Amino acid sequence: MKDPHASFRALASDGERGLRGLADEAAARGIPVIGPVMGGLLALLCRIMGAVRVLELGAAVGYSTTFLARAVRDTGGIVLGVDMHEAHCREARANLASFGLEESCALLCADARALPFGAAGFDLVFLDVDQRYYAELEPVCHRLLRPGGLLVADNTAFADAQAFNVLIRDGRRWDAVNIYAFLPNHAPEQDGICLARKKQTGDSRNDSNGNFQGYAED
Repeated sequence: MKDPHASFRALASDGERGLRGLADEAAARGIPVIGPVMGGLLALLCRIMGAVRVLELGAAVGYSTTFLARAVRDTGGIVLGVDMHEAHCREARANLASFGLEESCALLCADARALPFGAAGFDLVFLDVDQRYYAELEPVCHRLLRPGGLLVADNTAFADAQAFNVLIRDGRRWDAVNIYAFLPNHAPEQDGICLARKKQTGDSRNDSNGNFQGYAED
């Protein structure tokens, strides 16, 4: 393959008209979106898991929330989108309603570091806030996921995400892989994605080099 970037760009759909318009409008205002490839990956992961309780940290204008809400609508589930900006939450609600998804999602205006609930048992958490807060949010995500639940973190190739990447690499709490990928229409198009499964009681614990360290405890 002479030009894999061009080949994979050609394979990637640019999304339906409504989502393209939402992405273009967000980009014009300097609001990054995940694009249809990353959105499709999130939806696929939800469907594979049969996820019914999904948490999104960093909903912004609701672009990524749309993919998540469509996936959980198939399972009768719900997405809780969190954003600390009330204007974003109002806009996201309107955008999701325009896609007929208001029954499959809820928006909460709050700081993700101080969410007003305890261990909530989410099946999947999507982390997409300012990367400066990723390390601080790692224990929050761990607490909010059910045992065996999945954390998906976007933008892990950013320098500010490095402390989070080191935490996730610790094999005592997570089974994780961090991938550097080409993602057409993602902002940016070459970026890191982390997939991390919260360990359950009885899972093996390993150190950052993969050496066995015993068994996990909830």
